[in-house]
Amino acid sequence: MTSRPRVKSGAVKQISQSVADRTDPRAEKTRAALAAAFVALLGRRSYDRIRVSDITRKAAIGRATFYAHFASKDALLHSELVRVVLPKLAELREDACPVDATALFGHVHHARGIYRSILGGAARGVTERVIQEALESRVRAIFAERGARETAGGEFAPRFVASTLLSLLAWSLEQPVAPSAAALQGMLRSLVGRALS
Repeated sequence: MTSRPRVKSGAVKQISQSVADRTDPRAEKTRAALAAAFVALLGRRSYDRIRVSDITRKAAIGRATFYAHFASKDALLHSELVRVVLPKLAELREDACPVDATALFGHVHHARGIYRSILGGAARGVTERVIQEALESRVRAIFAERGARETAGGEFAPRFVASTLLSLLAWSLEQPVAPSAAALQGMLRSLVGRALS
C-alpha cells in the first residue's frame, strides 16, 4: 500500500480561491480598480517611484486585498501585460518572422508616457525582465501554433524574437519622434527574418 502525498491545506485553499477569483464579479471589479489605479499612476511617475500603498490608496482598496490578488507590484505589471499587451501580438503566417507586432507598436506609440515610465528609471532591469518573460511566453505560443512550420533557432528562437521586440520598443521610446508602427514592424521582420531564415 502506498501512502498519498500530503497536501497543505493552504495550497488547496489558494487554488480554490484563485478559481473563485476568476468567476467572482467582485474580484474582477477589484482587479480592474487596481489596474486602473496602476495605469493612472504610471501616467504621472516612473514605475520605480510607485509603491503598492500608492496603488491601493488610489484604488481605495486595502493592502491586504491587493496581496490577495497580486504577490507584488511586478505581478500586477505582468498581469496587465498579459491582459493588454500580449493580445496585440499575432502570428505572421508564411514569413520568416513569426510575429506581427504592428498593433503593439501602435499601442505603445499612443501610450508613450506610460511605457517610458515602465522602461525608465531605477527599476528598468526589473521591468525589462517582467516584459521579456511575458513577451517570450506569447512568442513561444506563436511558435507552437506554427508547429512543424517553425523555422531555425529551436528553443532559443522565442527568446531571441522577444528580446528583439523589447529592444525595438525601448529604442522607439528613446527617439524624439516616434517611428511609425509599420516602420517598427518592418525593422522587426528584417532583423528576425534574417536571423531565423
